[in-house]
Amino acid sequence: MLYDPAKINALITDLEGYRTAITTERNNADDASKRLLGQAWQSGDAGASAAFSQKHNTLMTDMDDLLHILGKGIDNVRAALEKAQATDQNVADDFVW
Repeated sequence: MLYDPAKINALITDLEGYRTAITTERNNADDASKRLLGQAWQSGDAGASAAFSQKHNTLMTDMDDLLHILGKGIDNVRAALEKAQATDQNVADDFVW
């Protein structure tokens, strides 16, 4: 099988880094929203705070979905590497006398 485990492991590391960065940004955005709504806007349900909250909630949902997909991608890349390495080991074992 043609693959480079070092490059696949580097890909996994990159994907995990993206997940960490996105998680940090998601948490920062959520914290900022709570501070903004708690201190700056007291306009009630019909005002700007409600519109902002709706858009912010949509953003949080989208980021959570992205993190879920990214996590599944990381798991799938790991599983593919493990299967490829197991196949390689099985082929190598066939040549042992």
